Amino acid sequence: MTAARCCALGAAVVMSSIGCAPQDEAHVPHVTVYVSADEALARTMLDAFTRDTGISVRMVGDTEAFKSTGLANRIRRERVRPVADVFWSSEATHMALLADEGLLEPTRTDRTTTWPAQWRDADHRWHGFSPRPRVIAFDPEVMDRADVPIAMADVFAPRFIGQVAIADPRFGTTGGHLSAIAATHVPASWLALLDAMGHARMQVLAGGNAATVDAVIRGDALLGLTDYDDVIAAQDRGRRVDMVLPVHEAGGVMVTPNTVGVLRGCPSPDTARVLVDWLLSDIAAEMLAASASRNMPVQQSVQTQFPELVVDDILLVDHGAAAAGHNEALAAVLAALRRQSDDS
Repeated sequence: MTAARCCALGAAVVMSSIGCAPQDEAHVPHVTVYVSADEALARTMLDAFTRDTGISVRMVGDTEAFKSTGLANRIRRERVRPVADVFWSSEATHMALLADEGLLEPTRTDRTTTWPAQWRDADHRWHGFSPRPRVIAFDPEVMDRADVPIAMADVFAPRFIGQVAIADPRFGTTGGHLSAIAATHVPASWLALLDAMGHARMQVLAGGNAATVDAVIRGDALLGLTDYDDVIAAQDRGRRVDMVLPVHEAGGVMVTPNTVGVLRGCPSPDTARVLVDWLLSDIAAEMLAASASRNMPVQQSVQTQFPELVVDDILLVDHGAAAAGHNEALAAVLAALRRQSDDS
């Protein structure tokens, strides 16, 4: 979306909200957003949205450890009287769960109706954008790149027993990743992976993906299953850490999209739709690709500007199906983790 288009949309909302009356503070168009993406990055993006549209933003975040899970539960508690207008999640699973629970409103605009099916809900209740890969972090002075597993299943091989760190799968992108594996792999492969996890004696960290990267940097873990942007952030701080993109048995690299949805019954649905459109714009994709997080653009028009960020072989995930099986997959993972605790 061009800046002029954003301004036109913002102006239309202003006119529909206040007509020709003087614009006092009570009538300034606004939107309230629950955000589980990185707070500093989200603030930069939302400040740009305000500059482009004139719509003020109240942003509410959550801690690194709880992220999307905590905000999704808050939305559930507020379902009778929503406080937020928009949920911007750093992953897809909890957004898809909210959609299935009837908590998201379909959003149909010129942009969303043509959004690629791979990156949206079939009923346009949420839309995905600017994903980042799931990666394996390692210390390049401790481990040669050639020795880092390329196949996802090999991360839990016997030679890495006790040497793999992951974030708590009950929160954030780790649980969504495992649910996606359960949804895309044949049952025998999924059960084999669970069995391997049950003997891997993994380190399950409460501090999220950033803590997983830190464990590798400190030497507490040889490998860390984490997000691309957390490794990039550590590298930008001058820390010694590198990564590989593991390939799954079902084919391709897991990438986790940002997702955005409008809450059903929200206070400001008009400005909410403007924000959704803006987050799906080329402007937003360019900003996220150029940011410290280096998010991959999904628009081909933007991919040509950032070819180094494009993942060609992506694991195709039906996020709705993955969300539907999330509780069952998570229960199976937690049971495997309990088994490894009993064995240690």
